[in-house]
Amino acid sequence: MHISLGFSFIEIVVSLFLLSLALLGLDAMCITALHERETAYYFSIATQQINNMVERLLIAHPDDVSEQLRIWNTQNLQTLPKGYGTVAMHTGDYQVSIMWGEQGSESCRRNKIGKSGCLQVTLNRDGSLLN
Repeated sequence: MHISLGFSFIEIVVSLFLLSLALLGLDAMCITALHERETAYYFSIATQQINNMVERLLIAHPDDVSEQLRIWNTQNLQTLPKGYGTVAMHTGDYQVSIMWGEQGSESCRRNKIGKSGCLQVTLNRDGSLLN
């Protein structure tokens, strides 16, 4: 009777295969975490920038809005990839939008976040935010 001590070659190969699957899963999780961190970073910067413009609108004279928009867009380009903002007047309310990344200058119909995206808020006449 032959008694074998130790591990067989098949057991070692299966163990290495399972270890490699676990390491691939860990790598995928790290890549996803990096992507989500970048998304959160852009969302945070865009939120700060849109709040910056809302504050500018609250203290600016109505004739000074275009100059404030120009300054704001200069800052948007410095802080966000292809950052661009718009301010539109609708029935006395300001609609403030910020776009970045591949979103481009198309209109921001709904909020979208990611490597490219847009945020939009409406500032009421009395200074309150509608959304």
